[in-house]
Amino acid sequence: MTECPREGDAFEAVAFGRWPAHVTRELLAHVAGCPICRDVVDVAAPLQDDRRLLMRAIDPPGAGIVWWRATIRARAEAAHTAMQPITVLQGVAGACVAGATAALATTAWRSADAAARLGDLFSYFAFQRGGFAGFGFEHALVVLVGVVACLVLAPVALYITLADD
Repeated sequence: MTECPREGDAFEAVAFGRWPAHVTRELLAHVAGCPICRDVVDVAAPLQDDRRLLMRAIDPPGAGIVWWRATIRARAEAAHTAMQPITVLQGVAGACVAGATAALATTAWRSADAAARLGDLFSYFAFQRGGFAGFGFEHALVVLVGVVACLVLAPVALYITLADD
């Protein structure tokens, strides 16, 4: 015999905590004589006892703590959602600054030849008037490019350093 029509009744009595005190005498007699129902009770009863012990050991947090955690989580998720467009715009702004810096460097590099010719002209007039020698316009252009790069990159570096992530 592999099945018993009263097996569900025996399991239900154990699962709902009615075994053995609150079941009918007929079910008690059946379980005593049926090996399948006896096995169900022998296995399910210790599992039900363990479940009861574990349920008593659980210490769930109070409603106030659960509400507070849910509120904090909702605020954090709302802040994260609100920051997404700002983060995208910051990335676009950083790319624009990098592009503008590259364009400025390219323009300065291409105009170096013109600056050298202008520097030669400036040097010619400086020597003709007895002015200074050794510091030409080409040196001033390099210094000017460095100052402009610092003026452009310093606010970006400050922003990145002081930004709250």
